[in-house]
Amino acid sequence: MNVLQRFGLAFCLVLWISLPARAEIDNSLESLMMASLDELMSMSVTIATQTPQSASRAPAVVSVISAEDIRATGATNVLDVLQSVPGITLRLNHFAHKPLVSVRGAAPKLTLMMINGAPLRDLVWGTGIYWRGLPVSMIERIEVIRGPGSALYGADAASGVINIVTKTAGRMRGAEAGVRLGSFDTQNVWLQHGTNWHGFDIGLTIDALTTDGHRPEIAVNKTTYKRTERADYGYDNLDLRLSVSRDNWRVLADHRAKDNLRVGLTGGRYFDDQTRASENDTGLAWLYSNTGFGAHWGLDAEVRYRVAEYSSGNGFFERPGVVNHQRSAEQRFSAEISSLYRGWQNHALRIGGGYVWQDIYADSKVENGVPAVFVPETDRRNAYLFAQDIWTLSDRWEVTAGARYDHYADFGGTFNPRLAVVWHTTERLTTKLMAGRAFRAPSFFELYANTGATTPNPLLKPEKSDTVELAFAWRASRDLNLNANLFHARQSNPIVAIDPFPQKFFNVDAHVIRGLELEAQWQASPTLRLQGNLTVRRADQEQFTRFKVVDHFAIPNRDAYLRADWAFLPKWNWNLQANWTGKRPHQASTDTRPTLGSNWVADTTLRYYHGSEWEFAASIRNLFNTDARVYSTTDIPNYLPLPRRSVFAEVRYKF
Repeated sequence: MNVLQRFGLAFCLVLWISLPARAEIDNSLESLMMASLDELMSMSVTIATQTPQSASRAPAVVSVISAEDIRATGATNVLDVLQSVPGITLRLNHFAHKPLVSVRGAAPKLTLMMINGAPLRDLVWGTGIYWRGLPVSMIERIEVIRGPGSALYGADAASGVINIVTKTAGRMRGAEAGVRLGSFDTQNVWLQHGTNWHGFDIGLTIDALTTDGHRPEIAVNKTTYKRTERADYGYDNLDLRLSVSRDNWRVLADHRAKDNLRVGLTGGRYFDDQTRASENDTGLAWLYSNTGFGAHWGLDAEVRYRVAEYSSGNGFFERPGVVNHQRSAEQRFSAEISSLYRGWQNHALRIGGGYVWQDIYADSKVENGVPAVFVPETDRRNAYLFAQDIWTLSDRWEVTAGARYDHYADFGGTFNPRLAVVWHTTERLTTKLMAGRAFRAPSFFELYANTGATTPNPLLKPEKSDTVELAFAWRASRDLNLNANLFHARQSNPIVAIDPFPQKFFNVDAHVIRGLELEAQWQASPTLRLQGNLTVRRADQEQFTRFKVVDHFAIPNRDAYLRADWAFLPKWNWNLQANWTGKRPHQASTDTRPTLGSNWVADTTLRYYHGSEWEFAASIRNLFNTDARVYSTTDIPNYLPLPRRSVFAEVRYKF
């Protein structure tokens, strides 16, 4: 049974359940255009301190993207959305077109991705070997920290933290069904339903997708392998999420499945048109939150369990004459408890601790019938303690100080502090000075895995990062917000893969990234909103140049984003957005390929609201059909092409 057939069964069940219900309709167009800039700046976030605060008071550089913002752009995947955030750059891997999300020019593996506060990262593959992002239909909002987050979230939060909050994590009411069709034979259907049943709040979202992908033409030029073909990156995806909550507790369950997934090119850069891989990821979480647990105490607790399974299906075409049948499975258990104490005047003190156990319980690799070990079936255990105090000195001054200690069974302990001062300089200007340390533990892929492209190093040390930031938020007028952020990050012991091929992982010398982020939001009229951002960064890349490390020098020194939303008629909205990527000069003298120049990629979406129930939209991605490409290994002389112009249409119905 394919994903669309499974969706059909689930759709019939939920439709039957929801027939007596009636949606509590909110007009998304009005929600987007009528919210003042003051209200947007006052939007509550928890990602900066694990305590609700407005974005303007949060002791971090925080971006919040709402479901209404996402819908207006016509985005279909969370990856489309993240490219609008200052400092975030998206690249693609030639293997399975896996997206790599970089924050402030750091390596993508230093970005922590989370869903409802739970890390997506596994022991071997990071966000998963076949990760392709997440469908936007199930997203309530996205919270982004640009800067270190290890003092709260532990490993991998060195350059940034991205928390995707799903609709099932909140209070859902009513039902919505939607269909999207478009280029690359893309078919997408989704269903959402929320209700109250005997005092229980229940929410369910289902999203099913099948697509052939954009099938780019790629040239491979290896010494013994020279071909130009179209790479097949199609896949089927199913995303199911359920929540049940009452009073102070909530249970979340989710299942993500990818089938019929094609990888295009293998890790060793050989065309692979035979693989039909699969991935299954299932999670269960119990969450408890009670702000009035005691006279001055609040209590938060959570227990989570997740299992992920990956299979190459009928095998990877590893290299000419070699087929690799590979399977791995991993489980993760975590528990955390924390308490917020407010009995100390002008202080909000949070203390807590937790435990994480990750276990690779199955791993097999068979090349042409010969068994081999990819990574050992082993585990990683981590216990941690953290403390954080928000001290309100006055109406204008607030200091946040905190630290977290993690102890890993396989490489010892690490201590990561943070300090932030928030000064409401005037009624219109807020100034933030922040400093923090973060780390990333070596992955099992880097420690143990033998692939067609890399070899492991069990002696690797954790990466560390020390960052200092200065941020200004100026409400220039009722209709204009301006932000400026300066950052300086020093990364120690970065782990990189070094030539000759197959590359081996090593720790190399420290390097520094510094930069500036500028943002503006202007409500030009009641029906027109304009916004944009510009990021300028500079990195000391001497050691990466010497070792020809693509992951670190493939980030442009400058990029920008522009967006306009215009409600030109009642019930109509037109969105136009564009991403500009600056030049990406070569850092390695041995790279003889042409330099990747700058380019603009524009998207546009027209949306119409018919009554309170129907909604229609049409989108064009890459409006001007720009031939945009991203850096890749030198075996691919013309780089990796991004999708050319594509067209999508969608219909939503609320009932």
